Amino acid sequence: MPFTLQQLSDLEDIKQLKHRYFRSIDTGNELELASVFTEDVTIDYRGGGYRAKLQGRQNMVDFIGSAFNSDIVAQHHGHCPEITLHDADNASGFWAMEDMLRWNEGSAAPIRALHGYGHYIETYRRTEGEWRIQTLKLARLRV
Repeated sequence: MPFTLQQLSDLEDIKQLKHRYFRSIDTGNELELASVFTEDVTIDYRGGGYRAKLQGRQNMVDFIGSAFNSDIVAQHHGHCPEITLHDADNASGFWAMEDMLRWNEGSAAPIRALHGYGHYIETYRRTEGEWRIQTLKLARLRV
């Protein structure tokens, strides 16, 4: 089935949205990070020995702000997106992911580096003319 020009534009907008998510986390840009989520976003991070479930944009931004700070350098990558457009304002996506985190010397962290990978399973909703992440689940395969 061929895509319309609008559908191709929507797919690219969602890819750019996900790239902003990764960059905002890695650079600690909380203002930009907030712009990628719907107000009622639901987050479910699962990996290694932790699980974080959050509801709401501000809770998500606060969580990331406390998790990523000057003691840590992070680099996140998303690969091979599978995006499905359900209608004009709703979509879902599946992304392979890889991240590397390194704690600076003097950090209280019990480990100095982490290399993980897994999948993001997400839904997107267009609000106020912009695509935003509505639900985000990170299922790590390995940490």
